[in-house]
Amino acid sequence: MTRGQKAAIILVRLLIVVILCLVSGYAGYLRGQGDGYRSGVIAGAGSGYNLRDPTYHEVKQFLAQDRTDANQYVEGEYVCSDFAADVNSNAEAQGLRCALVEIKYPEGSGHAVVAFQTLDKGLVFVEPQYDEEVTIELGRSYAELNDYKKPSFDDTVMRYLVIW
Repeated sequence: MTRGQKAAIILVRLLIVVILCLVSGYAGYLRGQGDGYRSGVIAGAGSGYNLRDPTYHEVKQFLAQDRTDANQYVEGEYVCSDFAADVNSNAEAQGLRCALVEIKYPEGSGHAVVAFQTLDKGLVFVEPQYDEEVTIELGRSYAELNDYKKPSFDDTVMRYLVIW
């Protein structure tokens, strides 16, 4: 065997070793990326959100045990949006999907309630200050629709936004 043939064989063997190293390194990279992603998701965010749409009965049960409605309304400190945010957080902590609902009245004022997309009765709006089911209808007074005392301002529903 000539010197050139020996060099060619060594070069081919070296090339095979380099290719094997690259392939095994890439396979390790892929495996490590998947393992790292899974462990990072669990460490950083737990298993993720596990929210579900409740039945109407489950909404009623949740509202009966939730104590947010016992909080005091304090103008400028704890208002309708705080009640809605607390009910929303409490529902989601129990695995129930709950929406914040922003209601807009004329002249820039508004109100906040929550909603549940129930499996058996569809979208249900709830007044979180009283745990009462309410109706929201465009162009109608929120107070009149729900048999509440008429406020000193115009509470005609101009628009509402359901935020999941």
